[in-house]
Amino acid sequence: MVFACQQDSFLRNLKTKVVSCKAGKLAGKDAYELILEDTVLFPEGGGQPDDRGTINGIQVMRVIRQGGGLIICSNIQDSIWYLQSLKNKFGYETTSWDLGKLRSHIELNCKKLTAEEMEWIETTANEIIRNNTPVNLHVYPSASCPELQHATTRGLPDDHEGPVRVIEIPGIDRNMCCGTHVNNLSQVQVIKLFPETESMRGGTRLFFLAGDRVLKFLGKALDNERALTRMLSVGPDDHPTAVDRIQNSLKSVNKVTKSQLKEIAQLEAYQLKATSETKTYIYIHRENGDMEYMNALVNELSDQPLPVLVTVGPDKGPGQFLLYGDEKQVSQMGPKIAALLQGKGGGKKGRYQGKANTLTTRNAVEDLLKTFNVLSINDSS
Repeated sequence: MVFACQQDSFLRNLKTKVVSCKAGKLAGKDAYELILEDTVLFPEGGGQPDDRGTINGIQVMRVIRQGGGLIICSNIQDSIWYLQSLKNKFGYETTSWDLGKLRSHIELNCKKLTAEEMEWIETTANEIIRNNTPVNLHVYPSASCPELQHATTRGLPDDHEGPVRVIEIPGIDRNMCCGTHVNNLSQVQVIKLFPETESMRGGTRLFFLAGDRVLKFLGKALDNERALTRMLSVGPDDHPTAVDRIQNSLKSVNKVTKSQLKEIAQLEAYQLKATSETKTYIYIHRENGDMEYMNALVNELSDQPLPVLVTVGPDKGPGQFLLYGDEKQVSQMGPKIAALLQGKGGGKKGRYQGKANTLTTRNAVEDLLKTFNVLSINDSS
C-alpha cells in the first residue's frame, strides 16, 4: 500500500479511518495500539525512522507498518540519499544507510574514498540541487507491473500488498523506496559531506548533512569559533597555530614537572630512610603526584625492609595508590586497602597498585597498615 505520507511528504493533516484500537504496551508503559487505513506519519522502514505527531491531539510515540496497514503506538534527508548514487561514476554501490537524528550516513562497498572523490560527490550533488531537479512519484497497481523491471530495489517486503510506488529522479535513479521525499531537489537547499569517514565491514561509512541541518551545524561551528577566539586571543585563521603553540608549551611543562617530581621523590625517600628505624611502616600522600612519582619513591625505598604505601590525588577526591613490601603480606593487604579506598587494583612480586575512588578514608588505611607488623610477627612465629 502507498500511504499519504509517501505520495506527498509535505502533507501535515489527514482524516482517515481507525480500523482497530486496543490496549498495549510501549517501553513497559501502558499505551493504545491503533491500526489506521492511511497516515501522514511515516512508518519506520528502509533506514528512515518513523515520524512523530498527534492523533486528535494525543501524542503518537511509534509508527510501524504491518502488512498493508499501519500500527500507530517531515523529512528531506531521504531524497538526498539518491544524490549519493555513485555506481555510474566510480563503480561503488550503497550497501546500507541511515537517517540519523543529528547526521545521516551511507555505507559504500569501497575501502576508502579519496579527497578528490568526496569533492566530486559534494560538488555534483549540489549542482543537481541547484538545477531544480524534479522528484517524480509513480504508483503502479501491483508488483507484477512490467514498468517495475527498470526500478532498482532490494525486494519488496514479504507482506506487501497492493500498489507499488516508485521514486524517480530523472537521469539519476528510479527506485522503489518507501521513504518520504521532496517534490523537487531544490527544496533540499544544500548538502555537506563530513571530511572524516569510518571503515565498516569492509566498506566505508560516509556522513552528510542537508537542508536546515547544514545551517544549524554552521551556526554551532561559528559559536565554537567565537569562543575559541576569546580564549586564544587570536583570529580564527590563527587558531591552529595558537593551539599547537599551547600544546608544545604544555608538553615542555609536563616534562619539567615529571622531572621535578622524580627529584622530590628521591629527596623524600632519603628523609624517610633517615627516620625509618623508629617506624613499622612508611606512608606518604602527595596531592599533586602521579604514577611516575609513586614508582620513583618506591624504587628509592626498595632497599629497606618496611612496607611502603604511597597515595596521590586530591585529599577528598579520587586518586591512585601503590603498596610495596613483602610479597605475601602485600598480596594480603593490597585488596583490603583497595576496598577501603573504594577502588580496584592488582599486582605481583611485592607490588600492588590501583585506582582509588576516594582518598577520604586514608586514616582507616593507615590504621590497617599498622597491622602489617603484627602479620609479619605471626608469620615468623
